[in-house]
Amino acid sequence: MDIETRLRKLESRYRAALSAAVAAKAHYLALTGEPNSTPAAIESAKSRWQQLDSRKRTIAAQMGELEALEDAG
Repeated sequence: MDIETRLRKLESRYRAALSAAVAAKAHYLALTGEPNSTPAAIESAKSRWQQLDSRKRTIAAQMGELEALEDAG
């Protein structure tokens, strides 16, 4: 698989991860503002948001590595 194809696939995965992370953060923030939210629900939402955000950053790093390979080649 060539670098351009791999990069396009990573970009698609990044957009999906970004969208999921934004939704998860919104959910977390909504729970923190809701007086009936349990601490466990808030912590679970925070954990999910952080996992998705970490995944997004990992994909961004992979994209950077591929771009560096492309520039070097």
